[in-house]
Amino acid sequence: MTARPAPKHLQGSVAALWELRGDVRGQYAGLPKPYAEFVISLSGWHVWRSAENASPLTYLDGWLTPVQAAPRFAQTFGRLHLIGARLHPASAARLAGPADASGPAFPIPLDALLGTAGRQLRQWLLDAKNKESRFQVLASWLQTRLGCGGPAWLPDVHDLGRLGWRVDGLAEQLGLSTRGLHKRFVQQLGIGPKLWLQLGRFDAALRCRPASRPLADLAVDLGYSDQAHMTAEFRRFAGVSPGTYIRSRMRAAAPDDAPHLVPARA
Repeated sequence: MTARPAPKHLQGSVAALWELRGDVRGQYAGLPKPYAEFVISLSGWHVWRSAENASPLTYLDGWLTPVQAAPRFAQTFGRLHLIGARLHPASAARLAGPADASGPAFPIPLDALLGTAGRQLRQWLLDAKNKESRFQVLASWLQTRLGCGGPAWLPDVHDLGRLGWRVDGLAEQLGLSTRGLHKRFVQQLGIGPKLWLQLGRFDAALRCRPASRPLADLAVDLGYSDQAHMTAEFRRFAGVSPGTYIRSRMRAAAPDDAPHLVPARA
């Protein structure tokens, strides 16, 4: 996987651009993030499930995965080649409208999301000669579609660790009451601020490579009350304990820059 921060002029709307290609066998879990994922499939076809044994939905050309609060299970058939953008929630809402992340929403197929515009974008990406050209095509399209700035009031979720990942700290920073903050989040992003902050801290835990340090130290650094608190929240979002997550990642030799991708238990 190749991932990089979005170009500076897009960073209010887009957190990162990435490309994933190769031979990924079996079923994988996609773990929750504080972002939405806009994905174009350039090769292979893909099956998504809300649970490991749930009925599948098939995706061919691409999709938009809304901010999610539980694992989604996916499997690719054929040679995998995806290119995507990690969108701030407000950017995803501009593409698809607000969605409730706590519900069982599935990824929105590219055709249903964008129609002929989505098919044209995919063709431009297929025609691009190399990875750098594909990133340029996607960034240019996103700039045209989303503009250069996200909501001025929304900070990057990973800047909020110094506030202890607390809703009242975020509200104070933005000059809002907690009720006003919640109303703005739900109306503009489709999720509540507490869930967004919890997902941000979970994302930060994954990106700290939990296998590389004692979990108790990681819990302290991320502002959890203790290791048990971190483990409980980790189980809520990943469906497994930190130890099980670490063992699954090591068994599959999953790339470090794709910490939300882990082999399913089935």
